[in-house]
Amino acid sequence: MPKRPLPVKKRRELPPFTRDEFEHRTERARALMTRERLDAMLITSEANIEYLAGFTTQFAWNTPTRPWYFLLPREGEPTAIIPELGVTNWRATSWVDTIMSWPSPRPSNEGLDLVKRAVLGVKRSYSRVGVELGAESRIGMPVADLNRVRDMIRPFDIVDCMHVTRELRLVKSPAEVERVRRMCQIAGDAFDNMGALVKSGDTERDLVRKFQADMLMRGADKTPYAAIGSGPGGYDSIIQGPTDRKFKRGDIFLIDTGARYGGYFCDFDRNFALGKPPSDAAKRIHELLFKATNAGIKAARPGATAADVFAAQAKVLEDAGIALGNVGRFGHGLGKVMTEPPSNMPGDDTVLQVGTVLTIEPSAIFGDGKILVHEENLVVTENGAQLLTRRAPREIPVLDF
Repeated sequence: MPKRPLPVKKRRELPPFTRDEFEHRTERARALMTRERLDAMLITSEANIEYLAGFTTQFAWNTPTRPWYFLLPREGEPTAIIPELGVTNWRATSWVDTIMSWPSPRPSNEGLDLVKRAVLGVKRSYSRVGVELGAESRIGMPVADLNRVRDMIRPFDIVDCMHVTRELRLVKSPAEVERVRRMCQIAGDAFDNMGALVKSGDTERDLVRKFQADMLMRGADKTPYAAIGSGPGGYDSIIQGPTDRKFKRGDIFLIDTGARYGGYFCDFDRNFALGKPPSDAAKRIHELLFKATNAGIKAARPGATAADVFAAQAKVLEDAGIALGNVGRFGHGLGKVMTEPPSNMPGDDTVLQVGTVLTIEPSAIFGDGKILVHEENLVVTENGAQLLTRRAPREIPVLDF
């Protein structure tokens, strides 16, 4: 592949989400809260506050000093419970008008009295308040404070609300899908520019920095994840950050990126060979992964399960005598977080719906412990899967080196 830079393509920014979009999310959330017998949800994570309240900030999620709360009652007005310095930011980005604030930081009581007042003001039908406690969740407050709140809001009990938030975010709206698609386009352009980025004498760290900068110049908002693996004939890790290892002729390398645009992630990888074609063994594995990916894409249709998507990929590899490796799954959900439910794995019977966004990610170990991985992003439509990434080349591209 020649070292000819790919021009930076100027794209119009996508419009912000409408108020109607947030009101629809709220209606869906309240219907699910009724099903789960919740009087309210106390949300503290970046992804779910952004999703439900629309609040975006560069500040709140990069410091643990101040917690940020969003209370969504089953009936009544939603309420932001936030540090005073965030009120202007909240009003500029969120559709939610009701705000309670306190002069944070105040470690002895970071808004807990306000949380108590807001929760005890909720109409009580089930005496249950949902908090993000379940699988694949993180809370944005100290656990000690959560325990204090548990006692302060009696007779309400704190229970897990992840069944609600998981089901809410499983189905993406067209506007959400377009944000994932845009990030896939940006990252795809940067991958296509790889031949112009890698130079003789580069280390993994050098290349990853250039690749991340290229994505930012092409329109990405953040590039928090860029794993790389490299080595002669293949690589031995698919999650490691860049090292000071210098590239050599005959290497195969992978970059796997989770970058973000408009609050939504892409998550896919591409493989490259440096200076000469890969070995026959690597070519065979890559071809099998290409076929396994095709099988996963074909299996991702409404009514199928995440386990079905895994099985379709696994069959291609097992029929060729390839062990399934130690990753545990062949892809996952994708959206506001780089890895969301479901997992394409045995036993995950999540039913795919129109609007479900997935990664398809088969991997294989071969030779003396070398690994190859193939990954694409798609959305499930009424007619089956629609790729959000541009399909990777069937053969590993060889870059001049």
